[in-house]
Parts: sequence; structure tokens; C-alpha cells
Amino acid sequence: MRIRIGLIVLVVGLVATQDALAGEIFRKVGTAGAQFLKIGTGARAVGMGEAFVAVSDDASAIWWNPAGVARITAGGGSHVTLNHSTWEADISHEFFGYAFTYAGLPGAFAFSSTILQMDPIAERTEYSPEGTGRNFDAGSFNLAGTWSKNLIDRFAFGVTLKYVHEGLADANADGMVVDFGTLYYTDYRTIRIGMAIQSLGPSISFVDDAFPMPTMFKVGTAMDVFQSENHNFLAAFQFDHPADNAERANFGGEYTLKVFEPNVSLQMRGGYRFNRDEERATAGFGVRFPTGLSSSMRVDYAWSQMDLLSDTHKISAEIGF
Repeated sequence: MRIRIGLIVLVVGLVATQDALAGEIFRKVGTAGAQFLKIGTGARAVGMGEAFVAVSDDASAIWWNPAGVARITAGGGSHVTLNHSTWEADISHEFFGYAFTYAGLPGAFAFSSTILQMDPIAERTEYSPEGTGRNFDAGSFNLAGTWSKNLIDRFAFGVTLKYVHEGLADANADGMVVDFGTLYYTDYRTIRIGMAIQSLGPSISFVDDAFPMPTMFKVGTAMDVFQSENHNFLAAFQFDHPADNAERANFGGEYTLKVFEPNVSLQMRGGYRFNRDEERATAGFGVRFPTGLSSSMRVDYAWSQMDLLSDTHKISAEIGF
């Protein structure tokens, strides 16, 4: 009898706990502003299931983990990346980044910008449901500057300061956020560990209300599971803790095949995002090829599965010189 009562109490406690957790998650959803800051950039990273905080070895590191900027510019080179993706309702997401070093100044630097925009929207009112003949705009963007440095040969640190703007018709909101990131290459095989805190800053005011920024904590690990002269398989895992939603996890991989020498390779990618409202599986591919004696280019494509919304597509290009 006592065992039965104990089991009943345990089950009721578990159910109550789950309800409390669900209620807490529900209270957080939709409470933060500037949601465009959470949209991942770079077709390579998205194709790998957005498990990229510990990879961050191309110019998209500007967004994923600013510590990676010091790693990719360690030899003194510069990197430029251009990214475009399409979303439901003709919404487009653009990202531009430029990473470089400057003689005489310590560390590496980057400038970047993200733009979320859509076509002009017809104005409608209760008196003119078919339209007033006027249009209004809606969109968001940020401008960012990054500084990163290899503190030791295996450990890098980076910080990004962002100016954020959101607009809807005649209403506007402006704010500032900061990203922090670290990247550590261990002595064991090729395992590296990455950590980033994104969009940390004061609340943003829109019309008559104030909304907190969509702060996100990310930690992950990556490893080259298999390596040979012409083949490489990279696996990555990442855990995300958003301030305005439930915890989630991402897993992805990238297979690289060298098809010509020197420096020409094909890449296939896949990944999955767990505990998301909409986003699920991802896939993509890319090709990297030389453009000169000391320069190269990589072109990537990624497909992202959605549940209720239309699937999204992302293309990106990166030039290293």
C-alpha cells in the first residue's frame, strides 16, 4: 500500500514539475525584442545544423563566435563573406562581414552588418480594408564591430559590439548589445570547445513598451572524426540556452573531399536542431577553389526544414586573401 501511495505521489510530482516547467517556458516565449538577432548566418553553419560555435573557422565566425576571427586571420590574411536567405512572406535576410588584421595593432578586427527586410506593405484601415493607396516599411538591421585575439596558441577570445535598429512604419527602436566568445583547441586529437554569449544588453523601447534583448548562451564542441590526405569528416554538437525560450541542442557534420590539387574541395553537410518551434533538419553543400596564388573562394548552399512555414534557403560566398 505504501509503495502504491509512493508511486502515486511520485507520478503527481513529476506531472506537476513538468507543468511548472512548461508554464515557465510559456511565460518566456515572445517576451524579447529584436528577434532577427537570433537568425543564424552562413550557409555552411546552417547546413551543419547551426552547431557552429566550436567550429567558427570561417568569416561567419563574426556572428557565431567572435573568438574565431583571431583564428582565421592568424596568418595575416583577410576574409569577406556575403550571405543571403529567403523566408516566408518574401522576407530576406542579408549578412555582410569583413575580417582583417592591421599592422601595429594587437589582435584581429571585423566589421559586419545584418539586414532583415521585406517589400513595402499596403496600408489598410477599418475604413479602407482594401487599402488606402499608401505603403509602409518594416525591417531591422545592425552594425557591428569585432575585436578578437589569440591569448595563447590554443585559446582565443573575442567581443562584438552591435548597434541595433528596428522599424515599423513611423515607429522605431534603437539599442546596443554585445557578444562575447571563446574558442579553445585541446591537446586531445582535434577536439575544440567554443562558448558564446550573444545579444547581451539593456532593454529596447518600442512605442510604449520595453522589451529585453534576446540574449543567448551557446556552448559546443567539434572534432575531426576522420582525416586523411583527401578526406575529412567534421562532427559538431552545440547546446543553446535562450533567455526567451526552452533550451535546445544542435548536431551537425561536414564531409570534405579534395578533388583536385591544390586547394579544390567539395563539401557535403547535414544536421538537426532539437526542441525548436519550427526548425528541424538541415542539409547543404559547398565548393572551395583557388582564385589566385594567395586567395581562395568558397560558395555554399543550405536548406533548412520548417514545420508550418515554408522551408528556407541560404546561399553564401566567402573570399580569403
